[in-house]
Amino acid sequence: MSFYSSSQVKTLYLDPKSFVDGSRAVFELEGHHLAYLPNMRLLNVGVFGTAAPYNDLIGPNAIIERVTLYDGKTKLSERNKYGLYRGFVLHNQKNSALQSVSAQRNLNKIGFQQDNLTLRGEFVLPAIDSNTARNTTNGANVELRQVLPMLNAVSHLPSDLFPNLRLEVVFNTSAASGVYNNDTHAINGQQIPLLAVDILDDKSVVDKMNKGLAKGINWLEVEHDQVLYPASANGGAAGDQGVEETKNFKLDGFKNKRVERLLLIKEMADTTKYVDTNVVQGFGRYSSIAFFNGKYQYRLNGKNILPDDGIQGDAERLAYMVDTYGDSFAYPGSNQNDINSDDVVKDTSNDGTKIIGQLDYTGVYLGDHVKDLQVEIRRTGLHDGRAFKAETSAVSLHYFGEVAKGLVLNKKGGYMIAYL
Repeated sequence: MSFYSSSQVKTLYLDPKSFVDGSRAVFELEGHHLAYLPNMRLLNVGVFGTAAPYNDLIGPNAIIERVTLYDGKTKLSERNKYGLYRGFVLHNQKNSALQSVSAQRNLNKIGFQQDNLTLRGEFVLPAIDSNTARNTTNGANVELRQVLPMLNAVSHLPSDLFPNLRLEVVFNTSAASGVYNNDTHAINGQQIPLLAVDILDDKSVVDKMNKGLAKGINWLEVEHDQVLYPASANGGAAGDQGVEETKNFKLDGFKNKRVERLLLIKEMADTTKYVDTNVVQGFGRYSSIAFFNGKYQYRLNGKNILPDDGIQGDAERLAYMVDTYGDSFAYPGSNQNDINSDDVVKDTSNDGTKIIGQLDYTGVYLGDHVKDLQVEIRRTGLHDGRAFKAETSAVSLHYFGEVAKGLVLNKKGGYMIAYL
């Protein structure tokens, strides 16, 4: 819109109304401005205590657990399981964009290029790490439209309609958050976050924009459901070698809702297994791990949505992901469990084996109201002496579905939010 480049738009940097270090920040958007624009940015997301690298996949975003936008008591949009979903959002980009933009904003280390000597893919940009003091440490910037879908659906948030806007961010700066790549690094506190918002106080402009809200607002809220894939009978011992197991799960979290795309992220149920002798392995707990010979079928309202036996094979799974969600950062072995890619890719510790099978996302399109949604997943066991055994360990299956929601204005100048 033309007003973005005019003097009609002003940017405010808001301190939190309340802030508890390592726990919570609340930002209140005062109602005396006529309208807020949806391009809100959360700044200064970081910790201090040790001069050390942040998590390779999501950087200091790892300290965020949940982000919620409210109007008074009404929840407008929310992102829980923030770290897992943020990892997917950052992965869901072209390699060039990750290198040139994302790495600088998120202080992460994805976006590879080929080393001239070893010919391996690697992150080669200068690392932007934390520091020992609050005023000298580095923090990430979060474009909130990437994690709060409602903000993508509105041209503006008029104060007449939303008089009590409030953003709440829940933090966790314990060692278990995995914000550092070594859990012995001291965390003494976090940066004090800021919220950057653009405002419009020109009544004629806001009145014209308000006419566009008369028909209501529709968007796809990303909601979450979770089930547990149990450990294999032998826990990776010899009896599991080559044994295929099949599990069926029912996802009741999406019942009676219209779901468009559905994303699967797989996390080790025991998150301590992402750490070996205090060192986070690869991308850590915010990655999505690959099964060995994983096979996936979805049954929606009594019918299979995929042909034959569903998604089979690593290449087919990646193809479905890209067809469903678009560009993805993928390197050799990123979604495979059973290869050694140390010769073709390396992480920041110069070890490619640590990031094998750590970016294995599964995406499918449903496009219907859900009365009954079931998934069937098969994996094959291996006799594996490692502690990190995605093919036989208990794994939390996180499903993120795009759920159709709408906001309808009423005659009294208020609104109602409902599932569509």
